[in-house]
Amino acid sequence: MRYIGSKEKLLGFIAQTVSSFGITSGTFCDLFAGTTTVGRHFKHKGFRVISNDLMEYAFVFGKAYIETNGFPQFEHLDLPLVSSSTLIDTEATRLENVLAYLNSLPGQHGFIFSNYCDIGTADQEHLRMFFSEMNAKKIDAIREQIQTWKDTNQINSAEFYVLLASLLEAIPSVSNTSGTYAAFLKFWESRSQKTLTLTVPPLVSGSQQNRIYRRDGTQLAAELESDILYLDPPYNTRQYATNYHILETVARWDSPAIYGKSGLRPYASEKSTFCSRNDALENLEQITSTAQCRLLLLSYSSDGIMPHNAVLEILSKKGKVQILELPYRRYRSDSDHAKRKYKDNSHTIERLYAVMS
Repeated sequence: MRYIGSKEKLLGFIAQTVSSFGITSGTFCDLFAGTTTVGRHFKHKGFRVISNDLMEYAFVFGKAYIETNGFPQFEHLDLPLVSSSTLIDTEATRLENVLAYLNSLPGQHGFIFSNYCDIGTADQEHLRMFFSEMNAKKIDAIREQIQTWKDTNQINSAEFYVLLASLLEAIPSVSNTSGTYAAFLKFWESRSQKTLTLTVPPLVSGSQQNRIYRRDGTQLAAELESDILYLDPPYNTRQYATNYHILETVARWDSPAIYGKSGLRPYASEKSTFCSRNDALENLEQITSTAQCRLLLLSYSSDGIMPHNAVLEILSKKGKVQILELPYRRYRSDSDHAKRKYKDNSHTIERLYAVMS
């Protein structure tokens, strides 16, 4: 998934740092989890993972990838075998069949069609081109079916979140955007003309009892004990609640009263205080002073709104700070094309601050 601040390409850098401190097991707490990329990595390495984020879509990923420890079997869902010729009898067979069934559903007019595609918004104040008509209808049909199964107890909680995670993973692949949902493209990008297709999400097997939260990280930090407390807060003033508002709506499925050209949902309760310099420093100090962990790690960009010296001063109150730096390409929401060219000088420094108690 295209996601601002994703650490997928930095996993080796982070894991190597953890290993250098001699911590090979225990509890890994990811306080700003996002799409759970880092938490998944440490779950795979055998750590017990605590995952937290303010956003509901992140909570969905946490429930599917961190809390769930295997492939759900959908024992109470009676479906015909959709694609028997292509399914191999594995642990994922039932999931593959359920996804194939959802992919086969005819589209329907629903909240996404009525608010985020050009046909559905043609007579409204703001015409929106986030999705093609076909894909908007498919999102509505699939999301409504998943909800119906949950409400009628045909699927359990784990099955619900795995299916929902698959849908959330599929949506960016057909979105007519440059990577976020703060705005849509004014022309139809080739990606948006593909057919939305659910695939098996990247589930991680495990045996630990992992825990998922949707809380304010600053407050939650004081309540948790962990071997590693990993902090990856927002770097700048752009709120994730606005950048990924459509994913949030699909996750919640609450038909919010949207507004503006982009159809934003109300997001006052999902605002991150780390998107304000003064608040960010104050909250970092609170987390640092209350953290109950052996190793505190902070991922932060040299482009971030918290100055390096201020960060260093706060962390130094907890102990000796080690700083590891890695040149890193700035987030690019899409590739160069006829209407956009990125500058060659597009690198920043990713800093990993480490404090051992």
